[in-house]
Amino acid sequence: MSRPLSPEEHRILKIIQTHYGSHNSEHSITWLEGNEASLWIKDRTGTPLLVAQLTNLANWRTDGTIADDSGLRDWLQIESK
Repeated sequence: MSRPLSPEEHRILKIIQTHYGSHNSEHSITWLEGNEASLWIKDRTGTPLLVAQLTNLANWRTDGTIADDSGLRDWLQIESK
């Protein structure tokens, strides 16, 4: 790991784990350019579904580009219940 996750990156990881499973962990994060956290999100069977660039998502959520957690769930392809 290149650095600790920011609080918002960690919060997004927890959302991913709640929906897709705890096997999507900090140990699965790939660090790009030394400080950008990316995660191949896998479903509960281990099938890769999408890549979440946690650093960008956290920045967009913090600066309002992604207005709320509903918008974040759309990015993460999590269906509303």
